[in-house]
Amino acid sequence: MPTKLPSVATFTAPGARYPGDPGKNPTEAATFWLRRDIVRGVFKPLERLKVKQLTQFYGVGATPVREAISRLLATSLVIHEPQKGYRVAGVSLLDYNDVLDIYQRIRRLALELAMARGDEAWEERVVVQMHRSLKARPVDAGEGAEARELWQRAYGDLHAELVSGCASPALIRIFRDIGARAERYGNLYGDITSDLARDFAAEHREIVDALIARDSQRVQALLDASGALSAPMRASVIEALAAGDAGPARRRRIASR
Repeated sequence: MPTKLPSVATFTAPGARYPGDPGKNPTEAATFWLRRDIVRGVFKPLERLKVKQLTQFYGVGATPVREAISRLLATSLVIHEPQKGYRVAGVSLLDYNDVLDIYQRIRRLALELAMARGDEAWEERVVVQMHRSLKARPVDAGEGAEARELWQRAYGDLHAELVSGCASPALIRIFRDIGARAERYGNLYGDITSDLARDFAAEHREIVDALIARDSQRVQALLDASGALSAPMRASVIEALAAGDAGPARRRRIASR
């Protein structure tokens, strides 16, 4: 386990905080921080999660930390091994391919429902979120974990708004959880330099236009070529996993400030 985590109170500027950031509830905060640090690669695959150390890192009591671990166990970001305790979930090429396949299927279903059920209010929320997200720009690992995360969250918020029109809390929860697992692989092993050459603003304007026009095939095609499912990202992750690369250098770049 790292001796120092870039986790607590990382977003010091009020303008950098998001509505989804944790409030004063210790359990919600611990869950948010631990989930975030697992997804962005601060904790390596199969690393033990020690309650005592986590309470010190996050500045909360043991009960909120245990509850956070329990919640993340349900999302498959954490695993439990008899007589060994709780660990960060492992990684494999088989799991990566499975995660992306399910992520794509769940997103397709959610968007089909969103285009069928979404009303004008939903369309307005999507457009507003698009304009917020387009203000973000791709960043490389040298700019630090926080800059990278804020950029990821900007577009993650847009994708979440896209599927929110499905009006199914259960489906949205599954989409969020499987999406976090896909994002984790990208943070651990993906070649993020490929993002710098892409025009995210143009791509997402096309996605939103197609969504409002209820052009299902166009929406799916555009999304399949973006983010975790883009060809460069998939190729870099698959190459690393096939080579058995645990990615410590990659993880340090993501976790560094």
